[in-house]
Amino acid sequence: MSQLLEMLPQAGPFKGLAGAQVDESQLTRIQAMIDSMTPLERTRPQLLNASRKRRIARGSGTRVQDINQLLKQYKQMRKMMKRMRGSGFLQKALGGMG
Repeated sequence: MSQLLEMLPQAGPFKGLAGAQVDESQLTRIQAMIDSMTPLERTRPQLLNASRKRRIARGSGTRVQDINQLLKQYKQMRKMMKRMRGSGFLQKALGGMG
């Protein structure tokens, strides 16, 4: 993951990510939570109600609070990507990589 972060352009929201420390255990927990979701839940996270979150938490060995935190991070990342796409930042940043 650290190698992937180093490949990102060092501008805008990606500034300073190259030196970031990645907690591999956290990534393993996130993967377990996502793997415990159905394909439909993965594509449409708004379907996740309380009982589905409990099932995912049991299946992944995490807490419902962890599922809520993952969903919050997902929404924030999605919002940031929409803003960057609208500003043309990604096209400018990745334009020289092809």
